[in-house]
Amino acid sequence: MDAIKCIGNCFLMFLIAVVFDVLGVILLLIGIFANLRINGLFYGDFLIYTGSLIIFISLACWLMWYVGNVQVSVDDGCKKRNSIVQLARKLSERKLHHLSSG
Repeated sequence: MDAIKCIGNCFLMFLIAVVFDVLGVILLLIGIFANLRINGLFYGDFLIYTGSLIIFISLACWLMWYVGNVQVSVDDGCKKRNSIVQLARKLSERKLHHLSSG
């Protein structure tokens, strides 16, 4: 149970990313080192490109796993007000007031 706790909150996304990595590397290596000829045509290129794409897609899974494990405190950013945010809020309130009265 400690191993799952060490992985973080998004265990499923971690598992999907690892499976995509393993599958992509296997396809990539088979495409590189296996002699895949059917009717005289070489099909290793397909496996090389497919493995590379699967590894690239796994990067999105790793990113989602990382973002899912970012800890945000409850009061983070609530007390601080950015001047740009205040300006945008003031302008939108004025525009809303102008549209509702006009």
